Amino acid sequence: EVVLQRLQRHTSAFWLFISGEALLFGSLFAGVMWGEESGTGVLADGFEFPFVSCFLLLTSSVTMTVYHHCYGLNLGRRFLYLTMLLGALFVLVQVCEFYGSGTDSLYCSYFSASYLTVGLHFTHVVVGLLAMLFLLIIGPEEQYYYSSLVVWYWHFVDYVWLWVYLLIYYN
Repeated sequence: EVVLQRLQRHTSAFWLFISGEALLFGSLFAGVMWGEESGTGVLADGFEFPFVSCFLLLTSSVTMTVYHHCYGLNLGRRFLYLTMLLGALFVLVQVCEFYGSGTDSLYCSYFSASYLTVGLHFTHVVVGLLAMLFLLIIGPEEQYYYSSLVVWYWHFVDYVWLWVYLLIYYN
């Protein structure tokens, strides 16, 4: 019973963390939407790099769900590897997009807020990939709890990306 109480407390703390992150992204989205130069340009064409990024992350959400349902099985581990591959490809596409972007983040508040939002999301993807690596290191013998946290976090990162895509790239 003590273990169950501790598990519930840690789960509540994790959801509190996710709520704080959602508020942070919400603040950044507000900055993007109400930037004085909003709509004057975009970081990238929404149907090029960002569209590929959408496909990669949404597919990784599906593979992560399959991993979670197959937890402890060899098949589940393969889906975790596939999720990590898709996440790493997302990171690569984002780096290519940043490198090829013709905008200056200091040009206006809209671009500054957009770069900050996309950059923060990028950081969250990298943290998610590191968390998946942690799952591979501890192995399936460890608690199912850690797997659930990483899955929830990854889905949160995916949902945030949908908002990033709609508010910044789909403009």
